Amino acid sequence: MIEVHQALILRQAPSGESFLKLEVLTPESGAFLCLKRTSKKNLQQSVPDLFDTAEIQLETSKQGTARFVREYQLITRREAIGRNYRTLQQASEFCALLARNAPHMAEPAALFELAERTLNAFAEGKAPEVVHLKAIYLLLKDEGYPIRESWWPQLNPTLRNAAKTLINQPAPEAITSAERESCTQITRHLYRWLEQDTDLVLP
Repeated sequence: MIEVHQALILRQAPSGESFLKLEVLTPESGAFLCLKRTSKKNLQQSVPDLFDTAEIQLETSKQGTARFVREYQLITRREAIGRNYRTLQQASEFCALLARNAPHMAEPAALFELAERTLNAFAEGKAPEVVHLKAIYLLLKDEGYPIRESWWPQLNPTLRNAAKTLINQPAPEAITSAERESCTQITRHLYRWLEQDTDLVLP
């Protein structure tokens, strides 16, 4: 059976000598694993890269347990993410969380839209710590977790004003070192709450 999906590449790793293992997110089927054969002969063929959006054509194995990428048509490559260490770190952490939890989430189309919007912000050079915080907050909110009722009251009052600004306003291109430290503290606190009060699993 052949399937065609628009997909985001959340994680990738070599699998044996001739395959890439891809963890992808699609608006129709959520997150899943697939394999793509690596070819040294066909240099014209697009090679998957982390954070890509691509159209992939999948074929299911005869045993029905593995999906193989027959064709990979690149739509958007976000190589700018890899040019800044902090941006790469924050984007990778966000995508790892999605890869770990998205297969169990209920609204793949909304999740795909949030993930693409977030990766675009990373690629555009927005402050990565702010982009990451906003993405996790919106992810939890969209999944229906009581983030305002439960997490918000637990946040240190000195960080609440900063959190309100960082979450509600568009991510800036630059922040001060003090703002970065506040953002990092808020995100850590949010991750602790996520681990303790939701059924999501940290990567």
